[in-house]
Amino acid sequence: MSGLKSAWELSMEKSDKMVPGLKNRKKLTDQQKKEIDAIRKDYKARIADKEVMLQHKLDHLADRTRPQDLHSAAEELKREFAEEKERLEKGMEQEVEAIHASRK
Repeated sequence: MSGLKSAWELSMEKSDKMVPGLKNRKKLTDQQKKEIDAIRKDYKARIADKEVMLQHKLDHLADRTRPQDLHSAAEELKREFAEEKERLEKGMEQEVEAIHASRK
């Protein structure tokens, strides 16, 4: 019976075969973890700020837009927000990835 392996052991062997260098990668230091956390908080705050600005613009859109253009103007604002959010998320991931890459 000692020749049988647990599911966990089999999984570890499989992961070693799939990603051979995984075992040798260095772990993040506490400082690096703090940096990543600070980056994520910063970007989440930026995104939240953009979201609040979008909501404010949408709330006041009827004041400065003709009724027939209201829907298209709202869709344009939402599209711009989605693009900006995507750009910010990519920037966040690039900064986090740079920290991950520096641990090698």
